[in-house]
Amino acid sequence: MTEPRSAVWLVMAGIILIGGGRRLLRSWRAGRAVDRLSDPNLTVADIEAAAEFGRSGAWELLRIFSTAEPGPIRDATGRALSRLWREDELVAEEEQALVPRGFSVSWLARRRYPRALDLPISLAVRYDVPFLDDNPAHVQAGDLLWSHRIMGARRAALEEYSEWRPGPVFFTFPIIPGDFPTVGPHRLVLQVKVKTAPTLSDSWEIELPHVPFPIEFDPILKLDAILTLSDAVRDETMATAIRLESPDREDDSVTGQNLAIGEDWVIRRPPCLAIETPLPSDLAHRLSIEVEGHPERFPAGTLIVSGQGTPGAPSSTRRFPIGPIAEGAGQAIERPGTRRIRLQASADPRLGWGDPDVRSLWPGDHATNWVEIEIIRR
Repeated sequence: MTEPRSAVWLVMAGIILIGGGRRLLRSWRAGRAVDRLSDPNLTVADIEAAAEFGRSGAWELLRIFSTAEPGPIRDATGRALSRLWREDELVAEEEQALVPRGFSVSWLARRRYPRALDLPISLAVRYDVPFLDDNPAHVQAGDLLWSHRIMGARRAALEEYSEWRPGPVFFTFPIIPGDFPTVGPHRLVLQVKVKTAPTLSDSWEIELPHVPFPIEFDPILKLDAILTLSDAVRDETMATAIRLESPDREDDSVTGQNLAIGEDWVIRRPPCLAIETPLPSDLAHRLSIEVEGHPERFPAGTLIVSGQGTPGAPSSTRRFPIGPIAEGAGQAIERPGTRRIRLQASADPRLGWGDPDVRSLWPGDHATNWVEIEIIRR
């Protein structure tokens, strides 16, 4: 050790031994972690441990993700792969294979509609790659950009690809029953393209498998089939849950919010509909306004409250604006000042069929309480 040259060689040998030993130990640990991926009793912790060793387990993780049933194991595998993707441990071809395998589409629509339906039908689609979360250590949903189109809807605008947007994507689109003269089934097809955002190192764009959705217009299915049966208990609950509510006169946030009533008048600080949920049935009702002392009622918009009837849903108060009010309502006003109004809600099955979340529509009509309003000139 008194010789400088010998000391240098000893230090270098020590570095090589220590470094090599650490590499050997890491390789051994990686091998054990990858071997556990083949264990029939695989756990989420095993998957997370395999992701610690980079590419070593990439192929096994891809295999598991492709074959596992939906559940915690598949979700954990997707997160592990998104971590490797963020760390640039996957090649572009693996990334492109991962996205279609994790691609998920949900159609929010009915498969059967009455042939007599003559109002536009609203359909909704949600798609994403569910395992992409908000963890900055993983590839996130916003790191992919999506574009889509709908074929078979007989709408030219829908057949053009949308602008690129980050995921997850939710969009709605209307179809007109009269555009489908035959009973069906008719086939709508979602076509989606995806590309990487500039936040990722690899740049690529692929088209995903097409996702069809059949719809049918049934001449036997009646419009009123969506109506639930009326009974005294439900009717009483619905009647007490729907009310007209005046805004807080001390609340400055509603200053300047006016609602036109005819060509010459507006309602200053208009009331709103307050609905106590959950309700025993859904609402898909047309609203009409009645001015005290005038015999006629005038259209005042629509009200749709869907997703009701779920046991154990938390209680809440939902508020909905009224309007627009038909132009002819102005004839009920002779001069500015205070008036009393109320609303009439009348069930419309056609509105119910047009919303995919309406399942059982309350058939009753309901007149709300009277409230005082202030009418001023425009």
